[in-house]
Amino acid sequence: MRKKVLVVDDDPGICNSLTIVLRGEGYCVDKTQDSREAALLIKKDKYDLCIFDYKMDGLNGIDLLKIAKKVNPRCQVFVISGVLDVDKLRKDARLADDVVSKPFDVEALLQKIAAIV
Repeated sequence: MRKKVLVVDDDPGICNSLTIVLRGEGYCVDKTQDSREAALLIKKDKYDLCIFDYKMDGLNGIDLLKIAKKVNPRCQVFVISGVLDVDKLRKDARLADDVVSKPFDVEALLQKIAAIV
């Protein structure tokens, strides 16, 4: 059974690129650039992995992280961000399974995903 992944990033380039790469690796991927739509998707479907941008309009990545873990505690969550203060980001995202700084190495990210999903 293919693993289900949700990609949420308000940057269309990152959102689309991650979706293409993950689908190429055999994952079933839903994507959105809208954090409120993401909250609805999380409540509607059961994801194995969610990848959230840290800073978005509306709900941010930490808000979505909390929703995802409440709905499905077994869901793995990665938070990605261009925030320069990685220590603060890691503290804010302490419930995340991993924190990834932008720009990120796609191959390294895929290895991390494969290791936990």
